[in-house]
Amino acid sequence: MYLSRFGRLGRAVAAASLMGSMLATGVATTALAAGPCIATGAVDRDGTALTARLMNPSGVVKGKVDATGCSVGVYYSTGKGTVRNADIFGATYYGVLVDGNGHAVAADIVNSTVHDIGDLPLTSDRHGQGIAYRGFGGTATGSAIGNRVWHFQEAGINETGPGATVAVVANRVTGRGPEDVISQNGIQVLFGAHGNVVGNVISDLSFVGTWATGNGVLVAGGPSYDQPYTVGTRIVGNVISNTDVGIVVFELNPDWTPPEMGTDTWIVGNLVRNDVLQNVGGWDGDLGVGYQAGISIDGHADHVIGNTIIGRGYDQAFCGDAAVCLPIDTDVDLDPIVRGNRIR
Repeated sequence: MYLSRFGRLGRAVAAASLMGSMLATGVATTALAAGPCIATGAVDRDGTALTARLMNPSGVVKGKVDATGCSVGVYYSTGKGTVRNADIFGATYYGVLVDGNGHAVAADIVNSTVHDIGDLPLTSDRHGQGIAYRGFGGTATGSAIGNRVWHFQEAGINETGPGATVAVVANRVTGRGPEDVISQNGIQVLFGAHGNVVGNVISDLSFVGTWATGNGVLVAGGPSYDQPYTVGTRIVGNVISNTDVGIVVFELNPDWTPPEMGTDTWIVGNLVRNDVLQNVGGWDGDLGVGYQAGISIDGHADHVIGNTIIGRGYDQAFCGDAAVCLPIDTDVDLDPIVRGNRIR
């Protein structure tokens, strides 16, 4: 998913929802080398038939899972799963996918590493997520706690759909740094998902191409996507550094006006820091004007309370004519509640 901005009052978003032999049933306790990929029967939003290295494993998945050649490292569509102390890598679409599209499924991903997820070489295709929960027409629940996610293509951790309810806590998500192939997001809460994003460390998400930004935490939904609003997301106590936009909420009507209903996102006690200007075309790619903000909210009655925004990367005096740089941008939020924030 990427965020595009076409002028200060006319922001547009381009994104799509996730629409969606050998059965691994044991406990992966030792290195699992690259091997046969299992047909899951599921498809991704681009119509790709997903395959997996492990499908609905019955035990705790741990140790190395080499998913080279498969779409997914570990795939869950039923029951209750656990991934703990695993090292998952090599898949093209997802490291771990908890697929509640038409299913009821739950899984916890704990203290694991998920990396090198996406195409080789890197492409601009909107796939390649480290850990993902999706819940359209079903439910996907659980928690992602204490994981390290890096070298992903699109997003580090994603929860999407009204049936997705996930706690994303104390993970470390690291982007690829300045990147001109694809704009990346650290943690996504999308299209009606119910998410708590608490105590994560997110860094190095910057896009140096045009019409997009790299975002630490992205909350999005509403009719501008032809999707449900994402309501009541809690984003608390995260440390976000070296991102074009630290935290962004984008939930608008099709005419890019704020919604009548409250989106009620709570952004509380986060530390967001950026000392450099790297985004050079995210605001207006034709004119070569970038966009960087510590916190940017487009919704209704969202709360921005007690956050600390640090660094000249969010200072208009430093960015000058090269970019729009703001510590907190509430330009298209209706009745925002903003108090107790520190700008340094």
